[in-house]
Amino acid sequence: LLLGAFREAGHRVMALPDLMTALEASVRAGAAMAAVPDRVAESFITALVVDVPDDRTTAEIIGSGHPPPLLVRGGRVSLLEAEPSCPLGLGDLAVARPAGLTFSFEVGDVLLLYTDGVTEARDPGGAFYPLQERAAQWARQSPHALVHHLRDDLLAFADGRLGDDAAVVAVERTWFSRSRGAV
Repeated sequence: LLLGAFREAGHRVMALPDLMTALEASVRAGAAMAAVPDRVAESFITALVVDVPDDRTTAEIIGSGHPPPLLVRGGRVSLLEAEPSCPLGLGDLAVARPAGLTFSFEVGDVLLLYTDGVTEARDPGGAFYPLQERAAQWARQSPHALVHHLRDDLLAFADGRLGDDAAVVAVERTWFSRSRGAV
């Protein structure tokens, strides 16, 4: 449902807050149509939407209950925290519309996106996986190598047993174009 709504909205040019509002409406409408009398079901989805324009060295994120990404720049790893917001489908609980976070995304920077299955993975003693600290160990490597090291390290940390799905995606900024009227 959400992927279909995103693909449909992607054909229209809209700001990220407007996109998130459209996705919220789609999730709520889909949940209402799928409702089964006398049965409570989860009808929310966490999401993180990223806009990386070709003509600027900035990017924007808006999260809806999803873990914030990490920015890898010059061997350092920092957390990109936007204002917290409710998962899609629970927007009626929110005080305000989700706000985006615009940040510098320069050539050579890497955006590290991940699911909560990564940060909620536990070692045999019950400690959570310290993603930011571990990513910093391989911050100067290629995105491919970074993800490979994190995967191996996560599985070793959790003794090969993950309690939830886990995914990590590294997006590297390799270029930008000034051709859209930028000076």
